[in-house]
Amino acid sequence: MAHWYLIHGAASSRLTWTKQLRALASVERAELPPLDHIPPDHLIEAWADWCLSHLTQPSVIVGHSMGGAIAQVMALKRPSLVQGLVLAGTGPHLPVNPDLIAALKAEPDQALNRIARWSMAKTADPILVERSLEQMKRVDPNRAYREFLACTYFDVRPDLARIACPRAVIAGAEDRMTPAALTSLFRDVWPAVPYFTIPDAGHMMMLEQSDRFNEVLADLSDQFNW
Repeated sequence: MAHWYLIHGAASSRLTWTKQLRALASVERAELPPLDHIPPDHLIEAWADWCLSHLTQPSVIVGHSMGGAIAQVMALKRPSLVQGLVLAGTGPHLPVNPDLIAALKAEPDQALNRIARWSMAKTADPILVERSLEQMKRVDPNRAYREFLACTYFDVRPDLARIACPRAVIAGAEDRMTPAALTSLFRDVWPAVPYFTIPDAGHMMMLEQSDRFNEVLADLSDQFNW
């Protein structure tokens, strides 16, 4: 039975994975530290090192958005500890709209509010959207700025072929934060990678359509004997 290690995205927390806890028998959720002393262009690698230092056994790494970037770096740095990769709402590089980066610096409250809304499908449960908006109010604006800026520096496309562990990609059909143009880049290097699209879901697919997302994890567990 595999141990699962779940890594959240930018301006988020371990609460991202609340609805996956009962679906996985052995699971741990990372709560990424701020690492204020690390410049943004080195943050993804530093978080990868931090996560690797907290792994006590080989694990299936599930990374969402920025967490997916961290997961990929983990697989490149310490393949013996990465039993598998599940990359949700992420890509091998994560460009961020410069206007959003500027807004996070100049008007962070409004920018975070927009991020919370863009992270959900337009048809998302209004209660879930409201909870997301409330949660985003607790996010430290400077930390969010640094995390989204860190994403702009991330690009492992030249190294993807070196990742040999079992891997899969999950995308939200209505993801406006990491659209299909980015998630589908994995298939340029991994043409046979299992690629799942969650209908009626945006960037926060694991919360919006948790039953379907968990079914995908179960399918992958069976396929790869995790």
